[in-house]
Amino acid sequence: MTAPTRKVIRQNTLENGIVTGSIGFAAVALALAVLNIDAGRSPFYTAALLGSALFYHLTDPATLIVTAGPVFAYNALHLLVYLALGMLISWLVTLAERYPAALYLILFPLLFVAAHLFLALIIFAEPLLGAAGPLQIGLASVVAALAMGAFVWRTHPLLRHDLVDTPLGAVPGDD
Repeated sequence: MTAPTRKVIRQNTLENGIVTGSIGFAAVALALAVLNIDAGRSPFYTAALLGSALFYHLTDPATLIVTAGPVFAYNALHLLVYLALGMLISWLVTLAERYPAALYLILFPLLFVAAHLFLALIIFAEPLLGAAGPLQIGLASVVAALAMGAFVWRTHPLLRHDLVDTPLGAVPGDD
């Protein structure tokens, strides 16, 4: 079997990034829809609220009217963010498979950035969503992370091998 070319690796990384990001976006959208329905609101409430705040300067959630414009605007931005995140994850996983020792170096910055983005989103959303906002965003984020992680886990057997079969402290790839 021949080794994959750089073009094939780049194409697979791009495709996996798009799929990973799409899975994360869909998982968040579905989780928020379920949480909104459970709270007796429109499934598009959170997207309309955040879209209205971001693009239409809504400051009072009591005046929110769920309409297509803010929902589409927010979801477009949200999709772009998740596609970028999916591409980053795919690139980092490809890097970790190529240089297994980089796996540990990649994990900490990724967690650091994720924690700060999550905190910023909670600070932004809390005045609009109220006390339930951080819980909603947290649950939806966990669902997305698990869904994206499951896809990456399933599609990267080399990464799976390095994480499962390499003892903690050992250098992956030095079998």
